[in-house]
Amino acid sequence: MPQKPQDYHLTELPAEPPTTPGCSSCLSLSVSRENARSRGDYSAVSDANVELRQHHAEAHAA
Repeated sequence: MPQKPQDYHLTELPAEPPTTPGCSSCLSLSVSRENARSRGDYSAVSDANVELRQHHAEAHAA
């Protein structure tokens, strides 16, 4: 049985960014993310998560 590398660490994926209630941009990005997920395009899901995080930083920064 092959051994895994010494510095191998299995980590959880970061939580997906949430939408802000009442924000049409958040809603649009969330819908895009769910549509991508439904068609199995996980690269597009990741892209939508990146866009949503950037949107949060720009529009909803505390």
